[in-house]
Amino acid sequence: MSPLDLLHEARAVVAHRTRAALTLLGIVIGAGAIVLLSSLLAGGEEALLRASQEAVEPDLIQIRPAEVSLGDRRRARRDLSRDDARALAGSRALGGAAALSESARPTEARAGRETKRITLVSAAPAAPALYALELAAGRFLGEGDLAARRRVCVVGHEVWAELFGGPPARAAAAEALHLVAEGHVWTVVGVLKDRPILGSTRGTDLWNRRVLVPETTYDALLSPEHRADRVYVRRDPRVEVRSPRAALRGVIEATLLRRHHGVKNFTIEDEDTRGREALVLGVIKGLLLSTGVVALVVGGINVMNIMLVTVTERTREIGVRRAVGASPRAILLQFLCEAAAVSLLGGVIGVLSGVGVSWLSGRLLARVVGRWDFRVEPWSIALGLGLSLVVGVVFGLYPAWRAARLAPVEALRAE
Repeated sequence: MSPLDLLHEARAVVAHRTRAALTLLGIVIGAGAIVLLSSLLAGGEEALLRASQEAVEPDLIQIRPAEVSLGDRRRARRDLSRDDARALAGSRALGGAAALSESARPTEARAGRETKRITLVSAAPAAPALYALELAAGRFLGEGDLAARRRVCVVGHEVWAELFGGPPARAAAAEALHLVAEGHVWTVVGVLKDRPILGSTRGTDLWNRRVLVPETTYDALLSPEHRADRVYVRRDPRVEVRSPRAALRGVIEATLLRRHHGVKNFTIEDEDTRGREALVLGVIKGLLLSTGVVALVVGGINVMNIMLVTVTERTREIGVRRAVGASPRAILLQFLCEAAAVSLLGGVIGVLSGVGVSWLSGRLLARVVGRWDFRVEPWSIALGLGLSLVVGVVFGLYPAWRAARLAPVEALRAE
């Protein structure tokens, strides 16, 4: 039987519209669910990363202050500081890794009669790359600001809107806008783009509610001991290390222990130690995608039922084919291929529907949570089509086997 004949026979299977719709419904839902859920999960993961208020790059290691053990509380030690970041940046053992420090304190900012709770954050020119920050207007802090210890700042989108009002472009057009924080007057030189917020909006530790100032000015005015709340170490991608993260963690810990007089009053976090979130996300992906697989199995049962009905309706045709010399193997392959073609048709419709619904969902979610990228995972399309084909073959095997076992004489007698 030629491929055209096979397509003609498969078309006959779904010729009855109501029966065809019920037959393909499970396959369409299953394949579409796989594409839709994978697309939403990919877009949601990117939205969460953009909405994150911390640096979450996979090649980044964070060092934070931590409580010391009871035995070390009476020992002399040093707090985490910018000097630690400089020591790590200058370490040859780290192979050119970059190290940045950050200090922050919640406070209140005032501009004219308007006031707002903010977080004052020390920053360096490398901060935009570290936190994936974008400017809506003005400029970011430069090396000249740090060298001269200028009292300039870059404000979050919400800080600008509530203290100054108007579009952020006004920050670039205005001659000089100032705000008062911690008893000092800061000149606004830039405004950050709106950072979408997913989840709770409480607290000031959000980029929309932060004010960034040069770290040298911050230390001179607010933190003469140069204390740091976080130190970030980013490995150099050009340097090949046999075990990159483990090697970096070992060098960092040894360097800091030497500087802190052997007292471990810090904790080191990286992608390995923060793997719990990735594990949870992976479990969620597996559970959601399994719903699509279950729908495909249900669709496969429908395909088997309709193929059994088709074998009964075409019993006389099978007898004629056997009488003119068709082998049982040829009959089996014919009905097996028809079942696979019908199931694959449902898979194609499901994949196209999944792409369309995911695009529409992305547009709606973009209005609710801000930017939402429309993404279709190629593996989800291949998985949806592949599983549809496999389901058709598996659940079409029994009806095809029954058709192949029909005796030619008995089949010819069927009405």
